[in-house]
Amino acid sequence: MATNEFEIHKQCERLIYKFLKVLEGEQAKVADLFAEEGQFAKFNSREQIREHFDHIEKVDHNVNVVLCSNLLIDVVDDDHATATHYCTHYVADPEPEDLKDPSGNHVPGQLDTARTLTRWSWEFKRIDDEWVILKMNNPEPALFRKDVIDELKSGLYS
Repeated sequence: MATNEFEIHKQCERLIYKFLKVLEGEQAKVADLFAEEGQFAKFNSREQIREHFDHIEKVDHNVNVVLCSNLLIDVVDDDHATATHYCTHYVADPEPEDLKDPSGNHVPGQLDTARTLTRWSWEFKRIDDEWVILKMNNPEPALFRKDVIDELKSGLYS
């Protein structure tokens, strides 16, 4: 079944945004967006990806917000596509509790300075008429705050 390029682009874009939304909350569930044999960085299966993000979720109690920009999706064929984009990652301690948005809703933490700016690369595959992530490379650093670089050098993220 041939699909038009616009529809493939739209499906892959939705998959990226769904990944980013899930990443801000229940991180281990991003594994459900990968093919069974999917790859993320050095993790080579959906289950390894789930374990990796589950570990992060258990130790990271901060508010994480990831903004995506400069999204470019290339359709390879009816069942394959690639994409790149930049992510600006904000992290905040989940306090103060009295912070409110203009509608009066509680806003956890302050997100005033981006922690990192990275370039993300993706490969997608359609399996049984559903688009999944086949491979996501480890984000390439473009810009890190000095405190993040210091933490990396001291081995906190090893």
